[in-house]
Amino acid sequence: MTKITPIFLLAYLLGSEPSFDMNGYVDFAHISRLSDYSLIDIPFRMSAIDFSHQSENISLNGNFTLEYQTRSDAYFLGSKDPQDFRLDMRELYTTYNSDNFEFRMGKQIHSWGSVDENSPVDNASAFDYYYIFFLGRERKMATLSGALDYYIGNLKLNAVFSPIHTTNRIPLGDDHFPISLPIYPEESQIFTISELPFEGGIQSTYSFGMGEISASYYSGFDRVFNFSGVNVYSNGSQTIFSPPDLVFGYRKTNVLGFGLTFLNPFFIFRGDFAQFNTLDLNESIDRPYSNSNLAAIYDTLVLSFPLREKANYRQTTLQIETELPFQINFVGQIFSHEITSFSSDTLPDVEIDIPGFEFDPDSMTPENFFTPGMGVPLAILTNKAAILILDKTFMNEQLNVSFTTMLDLGDYEGVESISGSLTEYKIEYNITQDFLGILGVTKVIGSKDHPDGEQYQFNKMEDFSHFRFELKYYF
Repeated sequence: MTKITPIFLLAYLLGSEPSFDMNGYVDFAHISRLSDYSLIDIPFRMSAIDFSHQSENISLNGNFTLEYQTRSDAYFLGSKDPQDFRLDMRELYTTYNSDNFEFRMGKQIHSWGSVDENSPVDNASAFDYYYIFFLGRERKMATLSGALDYYIGNLKLNAVFSPIHTTNRIPLGDDHFPISLPIYPEESQIFTISELPFEGGIQSTYSFGMGEISASYYSGFDRVFNFSGVNVYSNGSQTIFSPPDLVFGYRKTNVLGFGLTFLNPFFIFRGDFAQFNTLDLNESIDRPYSNSNLAAIYDTLVLSFPLREKANYRQTTLQIETELPFQINFVGQIFSHEITSFSSDTLPDVEIDIPGFEFDPDSMTPENFFTPGMGVPLAILTNKAAILILDKTFMNEQLNVSFTTMLDLGDYEGVESISGSLTEYKIEYNITQDFLGILGVTKVIGSKDHPDGEQYQFNKMEDFSHFRFELKYYF
């Protein structure tokens, strides 16, 4: 609170004719599986409020939401707290405007890139995987940061800096959300970042008559943890050895990106490309045993195997927008992710004769655990995907009908056609000017022939096939 109060007072006290604007929504929703009509228990934002207080060229901006999740039947057996809402201060920042620049400071969400969604250069804000199928800032998380937009003719320069490392919000497997990671470390297994976690970057955008081009550079620590190595401990006499202690951390990643928007009377083309260079800075992972219950027994580090992981990968998203016959709007995207190089140290061989150190090194190959820590969040699902959106309005735009599908275009051994898809059919009806009714059906299809079997992400997501009904009131 002490950090926010001076910003709040500054925005209120300066200026002679302040103005205040506020808007938001309340959303009542129900979501059930198609298979057995059971309730899908995941969090969703039931209400949100946006406000802006303007005083001359200084303003205070904020966004607050109420996130709701249904309580389990046994909830009150373990907690006396009657609240089933979480209040989230998603954004709160102040802005100073001048003739040729704008400066923002506080907790804020940043958006980079030319494509509407799934841009590989959009790394200044972390993602919330519970809202990964939403659009815009709904799927992002804010960070305490500063940002500067500077305008020189047709050139816009945007710089972002944050002294705080921000990670993605990932489902922990304790609810019904279908996306999961291969492994979930304990908090004690995370190796602390040795450097100051400064993050930042700059983006330049040049506008011309037929569109714009952009270039960007961003440097920060990954939004998703990586497997950093293995330690083995013993008691003082080194006669009893501990189970292997897996160590996780966050790589340092530098991103060089380019973007293009091309406009003409027939279609709009957008594209973003990013090259990622990522490095595990943990040259040494020496530390006490992460299991606090056993640390007093296994107090001597015997063997340490830091992986020193290093990789280069690239991601591309191409998008086209056009109007089809019968006034049908079409948006299509192609996303691809490719690892161009990977290197790391090796894990200990299974032949090492250490009691308690029994595991299969083949199943712990570092490449199998490599997860891109920045870039398009869909890379956790597939290396290549197509997204198609069709929508049309009726009744003087009172009714909107849309069709959205995401297709897994990855090449998998034994799979001859598209291995997985997620398709949504949605109807939106404006009951009144501020009151919206939404009915949607989402169907997920996997592949029995996929080499990953039931661990294939789209196979795990099949049970997420659902229908939902929403009543959304805007104010």
